Amino acid sequence: METAPALDPLLDELRLMISKGDETEKVLNFLLNSGIDSHTASEMIIRERSSYLKKRRHRGFILGAIGSALLLIGFLLTVIFFHSGVNFHFVMYGLTSIGAILLMAGLVEVIGW
Repeated sequence: METAPALDPLLDELRLMISKGDETEKVLNFLLNSGIDSHTASEMIIRERSSYLKKRRHRGFILGAIGSALLLIGFLLTVIFFHSGVNFHFVMYGLTSIGAILLMAGLVEVIGW
């Protein structure tokens, strides 16, 4: 859907307010004070908020997949290195810690905290 050139700065401000986590009532008041009718303003808020949450979920799934892969690789390398007598501390503590952090960051993005 094409937007009118006059709405572009308004949409940019709307996206900024949503990404900052402003209350829906505050965003609605901003749009109403800008001359948008209430039905159009509600539709704009719903559309932009769902777009924002969709992007966060996508980013969260990617982070979670990378974190899970690092955890699996860390586990496998730890087992292999342990049985072959190689120093496995970096893999056990480093790689799996990074994987766990990425997995948790992905969960936070998916849940939407």
